[in-house]
Amino acid sequence: MNFLIALACHFIGDFPLQSEWIAINKGKSWEVNFYHAVIYTAIFVLMGATPIQATVLCVSHFCIDPLKARWGIIKSIWQDQILHLIILCILFL
Repeated sequence: MNFLIALACHFIGDFPLQSEWIAINKGKSWEVNFYHAVIYTAIFVLMGATPIQATVLCVSHFCIDPLKARWGIIKSIWQDQILHLIILCILFL
């Protein structure tokens, strides 16, 4: 999978495939955060991510999102997105 496809997967998985309910509750529930990470990763798997890439994507997404949604360590959506994009660069560039 090339970087542009991975980037498209990211934006599809992190925005349109994240319901309002998930966005509200992923910071309150580890289970909901896990569901979001799995849904996010599924689009990459459908587009041909390897098992190692899928595992890194799922685990990193599960770990990054609480920094903003649960703990407020990250204040801006841009900081959150930059962390996700760094993972994509590592995996797909």
